[in-house]
Amino acid sequence: MLANPTAVTEQMTFPYTYISCPCTDVSGPANKYLEHEADDEEQERTFDPRSPRTNYSLYPLDHLMYCEDCQQIRCPRCTIEEIVCWYCPGCLFEIPTSQLKSEGNRCQRNCFNCPVCLAPMTVNALEIPDNQRPIGPFILACGYCHWTSQEIGIQLDKITHMSAQLSKIFNKSLRDTSTKGLVPESTLDLSTPDNPDIVLANLKVFLKSQLNDSHPDNPLLTPSGDVNYSSPSSLARIMSLYTNFGAGYGKKSAQKPLTMRESVSLDEGLRLTSPNSDVDAIKKLCDEGYPSTTTPTQRSQQIHALCNFASDLRPIPMLLRTKRANRCRACRHILVKPETKVESTRYRIRLIALNYVPTINIKPLHPSSLPHQRIDLNNIRPLQTSQFLLSLRNPLYDPVTVTLATPYRTPGRWGHKVTILCPQFDIAANTDAWEEALDTNKSSSQQKEVRSTRRFGDTRPQYVGQEGRVAEAGKVWEKGRNWTSVVVEVGVVDVLAAAAEDDDDDGGEEDEDLLEIPTFMRMEWEVEAEEKGKEGGKEKRELAYWVVLGVGKVGSIKEGGMTASSVS
Repeated sequence: MLANPTAVTEQMTFPYTYISCPCTDVSGPANKYLEHEADDEEQERTFDPRSPRTNYSLYPLDHLMYCEDCQQIRCPRCTIEEIVCWYCPGCLFEIPTSQLKSEGNRCQRNCFNCPVCLAPMTVNALEIPDNQRPIGPFILACGYCHWTSQEIGIQLDKITHMSAQLSKIFNKSLRDTSTKGLVPESTLDLSTPDNPDIVLANLKVFLKSQLNDSHPDNPLLTPSGDVNYSSPSSLARIMSLYTNFGAGYGKKSAQKPLTMRESVSLDEGLRLTSPNSDVDAIKKLCDEGYPSTTTPTQRSQQIHALCNFASDLRPIPMLLRTKRANRCRACRHILVKPETKVESTRYRIRLIALNYVPTINIKPLHPSSLPHQRIDLNNIRPLQTSQFLLSLRNPLYDPVTVTLATPYRTPGRWGHKVTILCPQFDIAANTDAWEEALDTNKSSSQQKEVRSTRRFGDTRPQYVGQEGRVAEAGKVWEKGRNWTSVVVEVGVVDVLAAAAEDDDDDGGEEDEDLLEIPTFMRMEWEVEAEEKGKEGGKEKRELAYWVVLGVGKVGSIKEGGMTASSVS
């Protein structure tokens, strides 16, 4: 989730544009008779980008999606993620869901990461005969830090099924857990820490037997002893409890369930700690030194956390990745859905806001004849009116009518006066540039108008002497094929001087010298009607949302020049 832009201004570049998702305004009146008053208050309320609530509502345009059914902008908070498939990033092998539940979320083939630097590992043969295929033994080697499995005494016989070979090496005393799976107590060495895999397997078998003995009639238990909530056999056993209308329907079993006991021996999964283990660890640390220990990152990446020394590290099976789809939380409409093929990077459905919402950009309007009055966005000169050029680009294939509205003064203790010279204007459709050039149906006057628009940005450019063009109220500054630019005037207040003169100032708010303009944007356009009764007709659509324009930081006027500082 995006952090509040007002709290990280030193790390941001100006200008920037953030869009507020309407999903955060979910609080409404409890009484339905107060809805009309709440709507009036909502219209009069100005969006405050300094409010803590904006931490969860402001997003860049490329982070947003658009729902065609709801006709609203959707952010990551108002969408639902669904997993399309699981795959290994190393071998690009898709993992079925059934295998994922039984074997875990790691690759069970030949993909491993280095336990030291977490880089992918390769398989190398110790001996390669001349002009022959490499034969065993094989080792896992890291090409980055040159760590090999031979350092911990692991060598593999085959180049395939490495996960099974490593599991057999680590759990060589472990029997098949599908039948009984108990490790004899005589095979475990109490002088060394127990193998976690062996302890876990024994404990799992013990708990399954206890669960079957204590709850023999549990409908969620499968014949193998596992708990499954969605299997057909479990559902059938649950339905049998409510559909059997015999004499025993609704009666509980008279036999009391047995109480589950704890494990008391090694073959039941009890892990015993040797009293000499700490003494051996301290002795090893004194002999080998601190470089022989592992880092917290290395220990966190290990499957078992009992890795205090480098000799205890094991190759890490590569974590699986997922392809995910996004649905609208309101109507469950699919917004983004990638291809199910692991090798493909395409999307079947991709309704992103960049294809529906105009792109907004703001930049200073520098006078060509007065280079010394250029605006520095990191040090905007106060106590004067600065002009900025606000450009909007239409991604739709239909013309759009845009209406902009800003508060008279920006939110904050000392607001800056903001004026949009042309608050309502049209943006042409996003057509092909060659279609406009090859269109022969236009008259000569229209073609001259297009050429003048391309050259000057307006059909009636205005000039004042040698200073160039002057922005006028009610007129756009420049217009192109699918974009339009208007002028925004900002009367900048000397925030730093006002804060210094305020006697009641207790340190001020954070980033008071940040110039942000909340703008309410409303766009209207017409599309072809999709209903059967409106064939050939037009359907009107509209979209409204708040936009925060981050212009820059206000400087301070001092003797000898202008410097920028911040109020803490």
